[in-house]
Amino acid sequence: MASGEVVDHRSFLGRLEPADRAFLLRLGHPKRFRKGARIIVQGDHSDTVFLTLSGLVKVTLDTPDGREIVLAVLGAGDLLGEFEVIDGRPQRSASNVAVLPVECRVIPGDEFMASLETHPQMLLVMVRVIIGRLQAADRRREASASMGVSRSLAGFLVELVDRYGTSDGSVIDISIHLTQEELASLMSTSRDSAVRGLSTLRTKGLIATRRRQIVVTDLDGLRRYASATAPAPARDD
Repeated sequence: MASGEVVDHRSFLGRLEPADRAFLLRLGHPKRFRKGARIIVQGDHSDTVFLTLSGLVKVTLDTPDGREIVLAVLGAGDLLGEFEVIDGRPQRSASNVAVLPVECRVIPGDEFMASLETHPQMLLVMVRVIIGRLQAADRRREASASMGVSRSLAGFLVELVDRYGTSDGSVIDISIHLTQEELASLMSTSRDSAVRGLSTLRTKGLIATRRRQIVVTDLDGLRRYASATAPAPARDD
């Protein structure tokens, strides 16, 4: 592991048994990527798997109309590029960009697949992690529709704090450095809706925002707001 890095227990590496974790960390070779580097490029042909040890990565999809959609944000202990290896399709379906400097293990696809055959518990953990990501994305979409964007956004920010937040006294910095458009795509909503949601949370004193940075100023309040039931809309009687 990278020096001083704490792997979240919800990540792929964090869920493995100690013996499987130690085995996986011996595979491949170490590599570093600077902030902004493309670790994986959509459309490229390769079957390499990356095991992140530190840093943050955004998973993006380029659409036919030229837009870039952010699908997920991943951190220490997460896998990159495993879908294509398992599927046997070498063409990359999405890009992976370093939001912060990244340290990782670079594992050849055949070596990674062989490790899943000799350590089947790793495969089970990987499936559970993938299912968890899909369920989280579904929950964000449903929450935006049923609870309103501001409460859905509050819940998402709580998730980010739990995994990626860094505390500095009374405030917590979410150092994901995403644009408003990228945050909106993660929430499956429009940029205008995301901006209004952020404004609501700022007005309530729950967060402060800077350029590509969100600071949580009242985490307990943010949790309460995220878990509260939204009031029913007024009727036009």
